[in-house]
Amino acid sequence: MTSDEKQCLLRLEDKLDHIHKDVEKNAKEISNIKKEMSDMKATINIGRGAVRTLVWVGTIITAIIGAVKIGESV
Repeated sequence: MTSDEKQCLLRLEDKLDHIHKDVEKNAKEISNIKKEMSDMKATINIGRGAVRTLVWVGTIITAIIGAVKIGESV
C-alpha cells in the first residue's frame, strides 16, 4: 500500500466514525422525541377529560336551574 492509499483509508475511517456518531446521536434524539410525544398525548387526554367533565357539570347545573325556574313559574 502506498502512503496516499493509507491516508485515504484513514480519512474514510474518520468519516465513517463521524457518521456513526451522528447516527447514534440521531437515534437518541428520535427516542427522546417519541417519549415527548407520548407525554404530550397523555396531557391532551387529560385536557379532553377535563372538558368532558366541565360539559357534564354545566349540563347538570343548567338542568337544575331550568327545573327551578319552571317550578317557580307554575
